[in-house]
Formats: sequence, C-alpha cells, structure tokens
Amino acid sequence: MLGTIRWNFIVGGISFVLTFLISIFNNIWMTTLLRSFYSFIILFAIVFLFRWVLGTIAGFNQLAVTEALHHEPADEHKGTTLDMSTPDEDAALHEMLKGSNSSGGGTGFAPLNPPKLSSKQNLDAGELAQAVRHMTEK
Repeated sequence: MLGTIRWNFIVGGISFVLTFLISIFNNIWMTTLLRSFYSFIILFAIVFLFRWVLGTIAGFNQLAVTEALHHEPADEHKGTTLDMSTPDEDAALHEMLKGSNSSGGGTGFAPLNPPKLSSKQNLDAGELAQAVRHMTEK
C-alpha cells in the first residue's frame, strides 16, 4: 500500500469535524455525533481502498520500494519482497527422466500376485442346513 495509515486517520478526522460542524446546528448532539462517526468510518475505508489500489494495482508501491532499495542498505529489506518467478529447469528434468528410464530394470519391482479365492461348489445340503440352524441360534 501507498503511504501510512496516518492518512486514513487524517482524512477521517477532517470528515468527522466537518460533518459535526455542519450538522450541529440542525440536529441534536447525539445524531450529530453518530453521523460524524459514520462519515469518519466511511472516509477511512475509502482512503484505505484508494491507498490499496494505488499501491497494488497501479504499482506505485514497487516504485517506492525500488527507490528505497537504492538509498538504504540491502540488509534492511531482506524478506520484504517475494519473487514469484521460477527458474527454467527443463533440461535438468529431462536428464533426470532419462536416468530413471535407463536404470529401470534394477529397481526390483514385482507386481503383486494375490492368492486366488476358491469356493466350494458341491456342498452337502445337510451341512448347509446345520450351518443355518447354528447361525439362527446365536
């Protein structure tokens, strides 16, 4: 963001005082204070939004940071900016993939061979009836 929060308080305070002075002659003091407080809050938020837009979208903040970097030692500004660009590592990635393909035979990989499930096809009807009776008793 551009500037400091002091600007928000200055503009909000000016709006509070102006609203109070204009409104005190026409309203009771409680209504005047309430409307003055509302004007302070609204202009505080508008100035905050305006500073954010100027600092972030318009890029004035980066101009201020680069000017400050030229005038002050670099140690004070470490960690204040973030470089979102990544280096180009396509060649290293291709070499790594080529190396894994050539040494793929010695990895010792073997697919899983689970045992086959078998079922009993010819069961005695008496045994089945006995099993059902046993299950119903429990």
